[in-house]
Amino acid sequence: MTRLSLTLVIVSRWVRHCACPLLLLGLLAALPARPAATLPAGPAADLPLPALLERIGQQVEKFWQYFSSVTCTEALTQSKIGEKGKALFEQRETFDYLIILQASGMDLAVDESRIEKTHKASKGNASLLDTNGFSIFTLIFHPLYQARYQFQRLPDETETGRRLLRIGFQQIAQDHPLSVLLLREHEYPLLWKGSAWIDPESLAVVRIQAGLGNSMTDTGLLRLDADVTYSDVHFNESTAYWLPARAVIEAETKRQHWRNVHLFTNYRRFEVETDVRTATPQ
Repeated sequence: MTRLSLTLVIVSRWVRHCACPLLLLGLLAALPARPAATLPAGPAADLPLPALLERIGQQVEKFWQYFSSVTCTEALTQSKIGEKGKALFEQRETFDYLIILQASGMDLAVDESRIEKTHKASKGNASLLDTNGFSIFTLIFHPLYQARYQFQRLPDETETGRRLLRIGFQQIAQDHPLSVLLLREHEYPLLWKGSAWIDPESLAVVRIQAGLGNSMTDTGLLRLDADVTYSDVHFNESTAYWLPARAVIEAETKRQHWRNVHLFTNYRRFEVETDVRTATPQ
C-alpha cells in the first residue's frame, strides 16, 4: 500500500522571540502559563460577545489542564471514497492515545503521542490521508489565540432538547497558524472558518465545524472540512470535563476524496508512578 505524500497536521504553537517555529511529532502547543481570570457572573446568553469569549477562554484553559493529564483509546478509520460516495478502501487502527504536558519555565508544551494496538485494512492498494491533532481544535478559543480570529454571535440552536450558543469564527492573522498542511516536505498554513457550539451552563465547547478560510487550489487541495464533537467525561467525581469524542475530516482534490474518522473513548487519568529511595550511607 502506498502513502500519498499529503499529511494534514494540526500544529498549535505560540512563538515568542524565535525566528523559526517548532514542530514536534506533528503537534506542539507552547502556551505561557498564567493565572485564571475572575469573570463576572450572569447568564452567558446575555453577555456581550467580548465577555462571552473571555468566559469560554477560561474554560478552554481549564480543559487543557485536565486533558493534558489523561489517556484514552483512539480508533481511526481512514477511507478512500469513490465517485458515488462509496468507500473503495478502508484501513482501521486503534491506538493508546496520550496528550503529554511539558513545562519549561513559564511555557507549557503539549505533544500528541500514539502507540498502535490493532491494524486492519481492506485488500488492495490505496493512497491515504494522514490526519492528527484535531482534538486540540478548542485552542481557537484560548485567550492566546483569540486575537487571531474574528468572532460573531450566530443564532442559538437546539440539539437533543438543549439550547446551545453558537459562535462563528474566521482566522484573520496568517502568522503562526493553528494548522498546517504538510505536502512534499513543505508547510502550507491553513486558515479555518466555521462555527462552534457552546454549552450555556458550563461554557464548554461541545462541537466545532470548520472548513478552509483560504484557497488551497495551488496545492491541489479543493476542500477540507473538519467536524469535531466533545462529550462530558467523569473521573469518579461529580465534575464533568468536556473531552474530544469524535472527529470527522474530509478532504478532496480533483481526483481523490478521503474521509478520516477519529473516535476517542475509555478516558483514564494518566499517572506516572515513581519510586524514590534514599541510599544508606556506607
